[in-house]
Amino acid sequence: MMARADRKQKDTAMRRQMLASLLMMVLAPASALALTPAQIDAALATLDTPEMRACPEANGSKLELPYEVRDINGDAVDEIIVHVQASGAASCFGHAGSEISLLISDGKGGWTDAFGFPGSDLAFHPRADSEWPDIEILGPGFCFPVWRYHQGEYGIWRTCEEGKLVYAEGRRDNAVPSGVIRASAPVVAAVSAQGPAAVPSGNGIGRLSKVEVIDMETLDGIPYDHNGSIVIVDGAKGIIAYERPKKSIAGTVKRGTVLFHGKPWSMDNPDGVLIEGIAHTFKKGCPATDYEVRGHYHITYAMAQFTLAGAAPVRSKTNCDITGHSLASGNATLTFDIAWD
Repeated sequence: MMARADRKQKDTAMRRQMLASLLMMVLAPASALALTPAQIDAALATLDTPEMRACPEANGSKLELPYEVRDINGDAVDEIIVHVQASGAASCFGHAGSEISLLISDGKGGWTDAFGFPGSDLAFHPRADSEWPDIEILGPGFCFPVWRYHQGEYGIWRTCEEGKLVYAEGRRDNAVPSGVIRASAPVVAAVSAQGPAAVPSGNGIGRLSKVEVIDMETLDGIPYDHNGSIVIVDGAKGIIAYERPKKSIAGTVKRGTVLFHGKPWSMDNPDGVLIEGIAHTFKKGCPATDYEVRGHYHITYAMAQFTLAGAAPVRSKTNCDITGHSLASGNATLTFDIAWD
């Protein structure tokens, strides 16, 4: 009798455990599903048209569609960023030498191109009031238009006139209504798992964050020269911080100020690694700026030097605001030369 009672008790406990496991599986959040090669091919096919191929082929080249898959609004559905170009036939795609397309899935197997006009890259600026970021269309020059997601699609929100960024409302057809996200808006996503959170710039362009200063004794990295300053590169922590700022910036940047914060990487990986994360620029009396950069680090041929590149913020001359982004400014390419004797 006792054995039968024990067996019944064990069976009941086992059933409860199985039900709990099933319940956890049902309630568990769905993970993001990567696009299949067939889905990516179908998306790229919408750009690979006879009209798009005509100019490259007439110039003895062929259409090229390098792409990047990225979930820009955090809904676990990937978008595709495509740089439409042709080697040897850059004139086919305007001064930028390429067209930039952002392919957004309609959820039914179709794709919508949010842009599809000359541009060299996209800079994403998180919003406090929407999952869809504002997007700056980068290209030659120092002033770039900003597009905003509104009523189910992207439309021009801010445009350039005489080198200055102004609201497009009243100046461009079908412009998104003007509006300003103030610096006091709710904090948006943190720039990294360990770095400070970022808020929009006072005029809604770019991101500002608290200057991050860390204890240099917590870093275990390699000294590099960066524009005359000595920085410590700690790949295991994903941090680059100032050890000895040069005299010209010593009044703005102190020892321990974090220049870069990103995903950790191995400093001795024989296969090389991609470095990506958030870099900062600094202005006396102002918060730091945030912008995405990436580069390649290889122990055999790039340990002596490596670079990180991205569209760097351009500061207002009169306040702390960001007026645009540039691929040609001094902060767009960060170079690091090993400082060992």
